[in-house]
Amino acid sequence: GAPEGFRDELSSAEFYTQIFKTSVPLMSGSTMATKYRGFSNEWKRIYTEHIKSHKMDLENAFLFGYGNWNSADLRTSWGVLPFIENHGGKRYQLDYDTNATATSDATYDVKAGFSYDGIVDVMDDFMSWEGGNSGQKLCLTSRKVINALHRVGDGNFLANSFSNAAGDGAGRTAGLFEGKLQVKTSSFMPVDITSISTSWGSMNFVAHPLFRGDMVDKAVCVDLRNISYRPLAGNGISRDTFVETNIQENDTDGRKDQIITEAGLEIMLPETHAAIDFV
Repeated sequence: GAPEGFRDELSSAEFYTQIFKTSVPLMSGSTMATKYRGFSNEWKRIYTEHIKSHKMDLENAFLFGYGNWNSADLRTSWGVLPFIENHGGKRYQLDYDTNATATSDATYDVKAGFSYDGIVDVMDDFMSWEGGNSGQKLCLTSRKVINALHRVGDGNFLANSFSNAAGDGAGRTAGLFEGKLQVKTSSFMPVDITSISTSWGSMNFVAHPLFRGDMVDKAVCVDLRNISYRPLAGNGISRDTFVETNIQENDTDGRKDQIITEAGLEIMLPETHAAIDFV
């Protein structure tokens, strides 16, 4: 008889959007009409600071937020790092001791030394094409990790990687490794990208200022093809960042505004993203 066929079933996935609000505090009409010596327009100066604050709220939430539904008006979106750690993303541990042996356990898919060979072990585990990977990962991390990538002393990333690279001399070794680790300048932001390449693709490390404190030894590696910023939009209404002006009482001689965004991250194929702990 004929073999059984198969069919793909659509699955439902819901990523909550979060309401972000930043109020630009009430400023009197007198203050707004006063030209100051330093920054002449105090209203514009205050406004600029609050727009920056609003964007930082978004960035913190999209990196480190925990998704939760309390009510229709009180909900939070998943940040990419907790989502990876709780919903099927890959988890790796790289030891600052570059000679550590690669192993695995119940917590981490791969544990290895923080060397080029260790990066190859990580890529081999989660950058397969059949898994939906694009071959390019954006890895946001701390300055401490970026510094470790560029240190040249014994036992550090470069020294270990160069000493273990195949070649019959310094010239051939350097030439072989030259295309494997490169520092590139981003075309859309004034930061350098440290790119580590293998036959699987590239992991592009970028220093991010929010990776500090208890996040200083972490990195989040995302496949940009499988993650999207999703502002709530429907019925001809977009809740992407907008401003409500003059929300003060009608009899107030002054002005108060608020900046609003209702958005979240859509993170697909969690196995194409990874969190790395450096120890």
